[in-house]
Amino acid sequence: MSRKQAREDSFKMVFEAVIMKTPADELLEMFYDTVEDGDVWELKKVSNHDRIYIESVIRGIEEHREEINEKISPFLKNWTIERIARVSLAVMQLAAYEILYVDDVPPGVAVNEAVDLAKKYGADDAPAFVNGVMHSFIKEYSKK
Repeated sequence: MSRKQAREDSFKMVFEAVIMKTPADELLEMFYDTVEDGDVWELKKVSNHDRIYIESVIRGIEEHREEINEKISPFLKNWTIERIARVSLAVMQLAAYEILYVDDVPPGVAVNEAVDLAKKYGADDAPAFVNGVMHSFIKEYSKK
């Protein structure tokens, strides 16, 4: 599994957490069960490195969701967290978490990957929206 695939799988779990309010431990349990059973998710070999990334992202976003949303909010320009599309929110939460807490992901990579996820899963205007918000975000919060 590549980091790109681990990120996409993480996004799917973050999205479920946004929609269903599913706790991180339950999301991870379902992910590992489906990976092992080949059910819903494609059968994947999850390396230890990928497990560490996925688990830290899912648990970290759950722990810091309120803070992440507060830091994203000022860049939404005439929108609120409650009004934006859930796909865009999940994508931005993942990117913001990587920018703030994942040392081996450059901020530009986090934003580019977020835009790619928005293209794949979001509405037509989602990539531009995510790109604009997250570029403003990294100007404020990027440590790298």
